[in-house]
Amino acid sequence: MPILTLENVTKYYGQKKILENISFSIEKGEIFTLLGPNGAGKTTLMRIIAEGIEHDGEILFKGEKLADRSVIGYCPQEGILYEELSSYENLVFYAYLHKKDRAYAGKILKKFQIPDKKVRKLSGGMKKRLSIAVALIGEPELLILDEPTVGLDVESRRNMWEMIKRLKKEGKAILLSTHYMEEAEYLADRVAIIHQGQVIAMGTVGELKRKSEIKSAIEIRGIFYHVPPEFVKSDSTLLFYTMNPKEEIVKAVSLAKNAGEIKEVVIREPTLEDVFIKLTGRGLGE
Repeated sequence: MPILTLENVTKYYGQKKILENISFSIEKGEIFTLLGPNGAGKTTLMRIIAEGIEHDGEILFKGEKLADRSVIGYCPQEGILYEELSSYENLVFYAYLHKKDRAYAGKILKKFQIPDKKVRKLSGGMKKRLSIAVALIGEPELLILDEPTVGLDVESRRNMWEMIKRLKKEGKAILLSTHYMEEAEYLADRVAIIHQGQVIAMGTVGELKRKSEIKSAIEIRGIFYHVPPEFVKSDSTLLFYTMNPKEEIVKAVSLAKNAGEIKEVVIREPTLEDVFIKLTGRGLGE
């Protein structure tokens, strides 16, 4: 049975429709990712689930109507930490709210390898780590992470990804929102692409790529004297588009040899960004 199920969740602000008939489910040990640009409705959807703000449609937890939000650990984009308290003091405060003792807070601090200093002195990556530790202090089965790596440098972002992967291995069901394509490709077991408040595609990254029927590109770099009709030329690269690159590569190389001198051959598989652009006609940053 799924940990979380959404059935036709819809949200209006006045006469404006923000979300329309959102339906999906999340299993234990799964990272389910909402991918979409800012303003697509991702944060509103997460607040509906985690905070219970008014909406139409059904939200079920293990098949029953979700009434007790303590089963959810929620890490919103905005800060949930007290800057003038230390890491440990923040954890003690939130542990108290969940009827946990100081020793438990200390275990969480150690588990997540967070230095015990005032929050305002922590790096951005450590603040995010501490925020997730706070979200987990009630031992929820479902963890909701709203844009967990926004504002982090490359190294901190990678560290955060590995931490999220470890939480998945521990059996957590994770609902994560992002507008970073690379993040979705690396973390997601399944992706729901949200555009203008609607889920326009859903599946594994591989399924989304196959369904979109976007071709791979065999890129052949070198010096060429003419462009065979089977290719598209881009600067000093011949591009051979195909649904079966491994089967077609010998043919492509043979044709390119007759056109000039080959220096390098690379297969470029379609990306999740290619899928998003094909479905919406725009990039995530546009």
